[in-house]
Amino acid sequence: MAKSRLSNNLERKAIHNFLIVLFGFIIIIVLLVVFGNKLLVDFSLLTMKLDKNNTTDASATSQNETFIVPPSLNQIANATNSAQIAVSGVAQKNQTVNLYLNNQMTDTTSADSQGKFSFSAVSLQQGQNTITARAANNNNKESSDSNALSIVYSKSAPSLSITQPNDGQTFTKNTSPTLSIQGKTDPNDQVTVNGAWAIVDDQGNYNYLYTLQNGSNDIKVVATDQAGNQTTKEIHITVQ
Repeated sequence: MAKSRLSNNLERKAIHNFLIVLFGFIIIIVLLVVFGNKLLVDFSLLTMKLDKNNTTDASATSQNETFIVPPSLNQIANATNSAQIAVSGVAQKNQTVNLYLNNQMTDTTSADSQGKFSFSAVSLQQGQNTITARAANNNNKESSDSNALSIVYSKSAPSLSITQPNDGQTFTKNTSPTLSIQGKTDPNDQVTVNGAWAIVDDQGNYNYLYTLQNGSNDIKVVATDQAGNQTTKEIHITVQ
């Protein structure tokens, strides 16, 4: 009799546990039916987002690895009468730097541990010259151009004339103590008269008020262009 009651109790507990498991299983099925699609969509979106982030990070890393910082060139004169000039600048330290003259590569060097580099003898072409530089990596991939330098190379002497007074002209002591020295040179050139600056207009006409001295007056006029080329003329006048 006792055994029968024990069996009945065990059977009721087993049925109770089964019903609990069955109920829980039904709840899970209902939840999956109601929310399953949304969970799958959210999971898919999360996976796609993570994959996109990984792709973006990889692309950014790749771009950072391939981007080369262009060098920077120091400023130089606008014109010169020297066939060779020095060009310097800064880049990433220990980086290869290629020099370009009028879009043609002419020389290469390396920046030092502080990023400084220089080209001591850049040969110029007659007339206008444009100088740029590019940095290069170990795979010979180059950066974009640096800032451009523009310089004119010229060996031609400037024109110069003295229109007033005439060479050998004689003045009396009663003449005004100042005499206007006039003439013409090329536009943008500079003119000195006995070492003093004359006034030069946009057309190259110059004027200088010279103080006459009794006796012989030696007048030296020098025209200098932007490249440093010079033309010299002298006249001699007398005050009696």
